[in-house]
Amino acid sequence: MNIVFADVDGTFQDFGQTIPTINIDAVRALHQQGDHFVFVTGRGYELAQELLETTQLPCDMIYGNGAGLKMANQAPQLRNCLAHVSCQKIIAALEEEDMFYFVHTDKTILVNSVERYQAHFMDLHQKFADELGEKGIGIMKMKEAFFTHDCQNVTDVATYLRNHPDLQVVKVEIMIADDGEKERMRTKLSSSEVFVFESYQQTLEVVNPLATKGTAIQNYLARFPQAKSYGIGDGENDLPMFEVVDVSVAMANASDTVKAACQEQAGLCKDGGLGTYIFQHIIQ
Repeated sequence: MNIVFADVDGTFQDFGQTIPTINIDAVRALHQQGDHFVFVTGRGYELAQELLETTQLPCDMIYGNGAGLKMANQAPQLRNCLAHVSCQKIIAALEEEDMFYFVHTDKTILVNSVERYQAHFMDLHQKFADELGEKGIGIMKMKEAFFTHDCQNVTDVATYLRNHPDLQVVKVEIMIADDGEKERMRTKLSSSEVFVFESYQQTLEVVNPLATKGTAIQNYLARFPQAKSYGIGDGENDLPMFEVVDVSVAMANASDTVKAACQEQAGLCKDGGLGTYIFQHIIQ
């Protein structure tokens, strides 16, 4: 049996773009020959579940960069969430630096009132435009609309969490337009209590050190000790995945650092490189 673990954004689907048909066809072909395809994504549960419902693919899913597991036809399970005390320390550091951040919980995504962050959004809009052109402009418009309308805007995130100790914190995300500031904050936030890594464009994520794609995949593979495993991805948060699979595959749109960590390479995400790789190397 083969098990293919694949990232979503930048691997299975280009951000905000239509999923290449060949990717969906490849997943179905894998299942038809008795193999497994598992989404391994940094997305929270709701966005990840939306992907499954849209594609109608009967896949298992590791979400929240390893904090959550959703087996097909079973209820989602959260594990290795970020301790509230650790989360409060991270929030205090971010507030001190006046950084834009939002907190994923098992119930909602919390953000301080977005009116506070207009200067941050202006800088991010410019950065996305400079780096990605018209595509970046569209992505950042979608993100700002998401923060404004789809997240729960509160007056004070730290106080809200203190008043709701029942909430499970999946991760904290920070968006920073300046690359130097981003790296400085990565260093400042890093500790033995948390794992800090770069995910999508201009974004840092803070999670429980055990909530990585690598740890989640190892736990998943314990059910299938004889399986041959593949890991396909494009980002820094995919590196722990590459370390634990039998065959690591970087997308052509991945950074040179990610490519250097992999054994093989697939084509561009936008061209259906994932599906093409599966058909060429795994489908019999």
